[in-house]
Amino acid sequence: MEDFFDMTNRQLEKDLIIDTSMWNLLLKISDDALHVVLYSIVEDNSLILRKFQFDPTATSKLQALENIIYDNPLLLNEFRRIHCVVEPDHTMVIPAEVTDTDDRELIFKAIYPDFRGEIIAEDNGSRNSISLIGIPSELNGFLRRTFHNATVTGHLTSLCRYFTAKSANANNMKMMANIRPGSLDLIVLHGGALLAANTFSFTDPMDAVYYILACRQRLGLDQWSDELLLTGDQTIREAITPRLRTYLSRVMPAIFPPQLFKAGKDAMLAPFDLIVTPLCE
Repeated sequence: MEDFFDMTNRQLEKDLIIDTSMWNLLLKISDDALHVVLYSIVEDNSLILRKFQFDPTATSKLQALENIIYDNPLLLNEFRRIHCVVEPDHTMVIPAEVTDTDDRELIFKAIYPDFRGEIIAEDNGSRNSISLIGIPSELNGFLRRTFHNATVTGHLTSLCRYFTAKSANANNMKMMANIRPGSLDLIVLHGGALLAANTFSFTDPMDAVYYILACRQRLGLDQWSDELLLTGDQTIREAITPRLRTYLSRVMPAIFPPQLFKAGKDAMLAPFDLIVTPLCE
């Protein structure tokens, strides 16, 4: 397997793929980088993976993103599907019964009174809730202009859709933890109902253990029967799994989607919330 860091900042020239009409393009915008996944739906082992760090000297995060896009002309080709996953600073889950757009905005603004961007309502796959994400207007406008057929999704929404579909018929509660260096996403499901979805920052991996256990206790998950599935950064997972297993009996890695192995083994190196997004269509 090619070292992921060998792929960092390697330019994507326009002629790298002759015909992109049967290819999917996946983009993830995080705080400090753009992750890119490209793969053909008709050709096995075609997956291309890149990570581009944002230039800290750029005038803004948006300017850094624009520079990366324009410096990699392959990204401007016509693709079969384009999915753009963002890690928004402003996100929340509300009851599905709240269907009025004005009511949704009032709720969102009550929690984030200073937010001035665009509020997007998303189907998160659950039977009891929807997700609201706030995206800066300039970022949303750039994505819509540059990728006319792109779907823009919050990273928690992608995870909720994927795991809800996997656990819709489960009798017990389940928790999923998607781990990145410095943060983790926690999702708790009971059948098709979403009980929690949130992102927590941490500096020490043991802080991640604390958030997982505290959330489980708050929601009443059973330490013996209710599963904890781990995805994301392998190094951190290996560090926290032994500690978690001193408190919980069912701690295990989430099964990587087998259909994505056909695209290429490097799929396992991509952000989990990004790589599963096309499976949630």
